[in-house]
Amino acid sequence: MWHLFCPDFRYNKISDINELWLREHGIDTIILDVDNTLLPYNADKPQAENIVWIKQLRSAGVRMILLSNNGGQRLEKICAEVGVSSISWAAKPLSLGFKRALHALRQRDKKSVLVIGDQLLTDVLGAKSMGLKVAWVETLSRKEFVLTGLTRKVEHMLVNKLVQKGMMPTKER
Repeated sequence: MWHLFCPDFRYNKISDINELWLREHGIDTIILDVDNTLLPYNADKPQAENIVWIKQLRSAGVRMILLSNNGGQRLEKICAEVGVSSISWAAKPLSLGFKRALHALRQRDKKSVLVIGDQLLTDVLGAKSMGLKVAWVETLSRKEFVLTGLTRKVEHMLVNKLVQKGMMPTKER
């Protein structure tokens, strides 16, 4: 059971994941979390560094889709800003959103997909349950949805247990 909460990779931020690393790991498709992964929770625009990162990867042929448990005009504006489509109201960690993302990308080869997110209980658990590789990144902001703040306490306990068991990967870079 512990493996479902354990990311395959860890990074400080999404822009630390570069094209060469993706190619070395056979990854050509990214499913990217939005809040506190791409941009801080409730921010309207991603940081310039993250916009450049997306554009560089996309110009290198990496396919990408945003996957969010939220939706509405804010998500639409973010998609327009970065030039990437999205799956909204994903209900992570349930598989439906991940399946919708794979379908939208017409992606059948799960081995070439990387999910990137900041939460063990939504992004990592959902990706691992689907048999997808997952990179866990540091959250961009401590400001979060109320329920997320509560799940962070469980996440903290999980991280400690995974470290204790020697399962938690060290940060790449």
